[in-house]
Amino acid sequence: MNELKTFTYFHDWYIDILAVTDDGDSLTLGLKLADRRATVTFVGTTRCVIEHYGLLNIVYDIKILEPGTPRYEHALKTLDSSDRFSDKQPKHLALVAATVGAEMVVEFTSLRIESV
Repeated sequence: MNELKTFTYFHDWYIDILAVTDDGDSLTLGLKLADRRATVTFVGTTRCVIEHYGLLNIVYDIKILEPGTPRYEHALKTLDSSDRFSDKQPKHLALVAATVGAEMVVEFTSLRIESV
């Protein structure tokens, strides 16, 4: 998960694609910053909540939340309003915090980042 740090947690990147991938098993974000592109795939997505998605979506940061922290507990409460997509046991919770637009909480098993 240190790959997020390599991309400075995608601070100020624009989300321009939101897609269900891997035959419905994963949630993928397409991101751009100037002439750079990347995808972040939450592999094995079991639940997610997406709020405020619009035409302009700028990421403040993408962070993996640590169990037992207030942010983790808040994210779990947020996910209580969503449907469970599978019976898999998730390993991680991520928060996609916004400067503008979309904010997301995603429960998943692993993270895949690809620079395009």
